[in-house]
Amino acid sequence: MIKQNKKIYKIILAVLGLLIFLNIFGWLNPANRFLGSVVNFFTFKIRKETNEIIKKESRDDLLKKIENLEFQLAEEKADSSLLNSLKIENEQFRNFFNFFETTKYNYLLADIVWNDNLLNFSSINQNLIINRGSRQGLYPGLAVVSDSGVLIGKVLEVEENYSKICLANNSFCRLAVSLNNNDKSSGLAEGNLGLSIRVNFIAQNEVIDTGNIVFSSGLEKDIPKGLYLGEVVNVEKKENDIWQEIIVEPFFTSKNLSRIAVIIPE
Repeated sequence: MIKQNKKIYKIILAVLGLLIFLNIFGWLNPANRFLGSVVNFFTFKIRKETNEIIKKESRDDLLKKIENLEFQLAEEKADSSLLNSLKIENEQFRNFFNFFETTKYNYLLADIVWNDNLLNFSSINQNLIINRGSRQGLYPGLAVVSDSGVLIGKVLEVEENYSKICLANNSFCRLAVSLNNNDKSSGLAEGNLGLSIRVNFIAQNEVIDTGNIVFSSGLEKDIPKGLYLGEVVNVEKKENDIWQEIIVEPFFTSKNLSRIAVIIPE
């Protein structure tokens, strides 16, 4: 038995030695490239199939929730406050469904379990906690939208079953954005003390008007282009500054958020 083990050990050492020798002279490079291509192919295929499963499950789950709510609405007659709540929830799910049917994004719905703004904490750091995390495929940097498809912020931190969302009007949230002005200006949006959004790094010679729409530029890897963020309400140009100051009113109110969706890249 000992002799047999020694023989196997010698064979393993010989094979390892041969592989090291071949690798030194670069004779394994074609094989490495081939194996790398195979791994990349299957990784892409697995990720694509996973996204399709997420998309199908999210869509089916949303349709089921709408169906259940409509059944409850049909059954519920007495409590007017409950009826109103069910109607709002049903409308919210329908809005999500219509937005994602139009855009074809992969997405994951989540409930808000903590909202800083509702507890009157410092308005500078407006964050949400949602009941989805790494176990459901989330990671930092993903776009977060309301039921109307408005970009409200992005995933900041992720735990196994929970994630922190920084809202766009959070002073520590940064988003790459564009405007629908004639110059097609692009800049960096950041929260303005929790009250509004400020767009930075737009040159003085670019023409920005109140009423211009601000949307995601697509320059961030995991945030698709064209998600509406807000509307320009004030433009200020100072004589000696390189950049103009642009204030944007967001298309969302954090107090009214109860459920969001995270967009999952293809």
